[in-house]
Amino acid sequence: MIISLLLLLTALHSEMILSERDGLVFKPPELSQVSRELAGSESNWPIVFQTAEYVSGENTFVLDAASMAELGRFLESWQDLEKNRKRYSDLIRNGAGVFAAKEVARTDSIYQAFRGKVDKGDIDSSVALISDYDRSISDMALALEENRVVDVEARLSEKQGTVEYRRGLIGQWFSATVGNLFREADGVRTVSESTGKVTFVDGSEVTLAKSTTAIIRSSRLDRLTNTSNVEINISQGGLLARLSADGIERSNYQISAGSAIMLVKSSNFWTEKTDEDRVVMANYTGTTTITAENEVINLGRNQGTIVVRGHVPLQPIQLLPAPRLRWAATDSVITGDRISLTWNEIDGAASYEVDISDSPSFDGWVRSIQSESNQSTLTEIPTGISHLRIRAFDENDLRGAESQTYRILRSTGTLPPYLFLEDGDRAEIYTSDTEYTLSGVTEPGSTIRINGNTATVSSSGEFSVNLRLDPGLNPVELISTSMSGNITRLKRSIIKISEDKLFDLNWSSFAEDGRVRFAEDIFISGRAYPPLEVVARFGDLEKIVPCGINGNWAVSVNPEPDSDLTIALRYRDSKVVIGERTYRIE
Repeated sequence: MIISLLLLLTALHSEMILSERDGLVFKPPELSQVSRELAGSESNWPIVFQTAEYVSGENTFVLDAASMAELGRFLESWQDLEKNRKRYSDLIRNGAGVFAAKEVARTDSIYQAFRGKVDKGDIDSSVALISDYDRSISDMALALEENRVVDVEARLSEKQGTVEYRRGLIGQWFSATVGNLFREADGVRTVSESTGKVTFVDGSEVTLAKSTTAIIRSSRLDRLTNTSNVEINISQGGLLARLSADGIERSNYQISAGSAIMLVKSSNFWTEKTDEDRVVMANYTGTTTITAENEVINLGRNQGTIVVRGHVPLQPIQLLPAPRLRWAATDSVITGDRISLTWNEIDGAASYEVDISDSPSFDGWVRSIQSESNQSTLTEIPTGISHLRIRAFDENDLRGAESQTYRILRSTGTLPPYLFLEDGDRAEIYTSDTEYTLSGVTEPGSTIRINGNTATVSSSGEFSVNLRLDPGLNPVELISTSMSGNITRLKRSIIKISEDKLFDLNWSSFAEDGRVRFAEDIFISGRAYPPLEVVARFGDLEKIVPCGINGNWAVSVNPEPDSDLTIALRYRDSKVVIGERTYRIE
């Protein structure tokens, strides 16, 4: 290596005197060039200066063979340091400044000590500190992995009938209650005629069908990106996966059953292990990637497939369309405890299934009725409001698309009036407007009072009222009173989004009056509102991160100096921007 560097210097500077025996002789103006070639950088000139012998009479520096060997040793370590400096930048970009702050401080201290030894021309101490720096970088990487990616627990959020759980792969089964937390390697199972829903940290949900056993093989969270990585294995039965918007965009959900592995990016995906070697899958929204027997296929909207052990997956099969009840409206009022249903016949349907539940999301009490024809009679309908949906199955047992949800009100004259809002069952409603229109429907003939004020109700029970909003939380109480004097109450919270709160930001670099001090990596965090996402634009790049369930968010950017960084907050669903500010990087 030394000889090749000497030859290079010979070509660039013919006035230098070179020989293998005498080393290198050069003039003071050539110190920067020699430092770049022999010590890796012009900034390392003190190393060359202290290693060379200065001949004042001739105004030259002389490096003998031993000195050249010392510089070669330093250059080799310097090249290792440059690799570690790049690794350092990557770790900072990935959140080390937050999740490995102590290790970052120690690494910075070692680098500063290294520069001090270089300035003194101390090769031995500089090389030793480079070794320390390498070990400190490894400590940074380990701390980042341990602190940024954490194991998280899933929660049993709903159950019907008996649900059981066990700790680890060989633990004893115990009866589960709503609120039980499941960790990696824990099992959860349902028995005959029971179901259970497991909710993950990003809001995604997995509902276990009856007689299902599942193992949560992995459940981890990246705290910088709010990305979840979840792996679930089905040893028997089936499940319905409903991924949240965050789960689809930022998380990885993998389900395995039999010989099939499913990477789910869908808000509505069903899979069932019908026997030891056969798995059926139906994807209703988004996409799902299926891998089996080294073959990969992608399921799009309303597509399904079948995997039999030892065989590649069937090519995507179009699912049967959703049935439609032969009703003039989606709602029906009955006085008895039974009703006859008829729906349009679906071509290719081998059977049908009707679900009836007390919940519009079918996550509470649910009863399923099978039918081989396009009609069925439901009995023992409870008083109050029930919700219906229908699906068709083809000859391969693939579940077709679900119908819209229908509502039945069984009234006895002594029940409180029904009361629905267009915004659904959300307890909290977010808006950036100064007014909000609250609309809904109640039992015809009822009166509605909203925060004590009477609202107009149409002959069909519809009502609508404009509410002026104060900053922050605006509680709303609705009271519907039927003609028989029965009362239904609903409470909601309308939250007016504050732009001051949106841009109350925390910066890892000094920031004031729209100006931010340049740093190679800048970490920004804030607390906004759950339905929003943050867009950071710098140069030609754009980063998008969702707000968490408490509104918290964080993003790491690396803009150029003397450039603009724009932070915008917008609704995740509609992409409507509600606030945007630009900062100057100086």
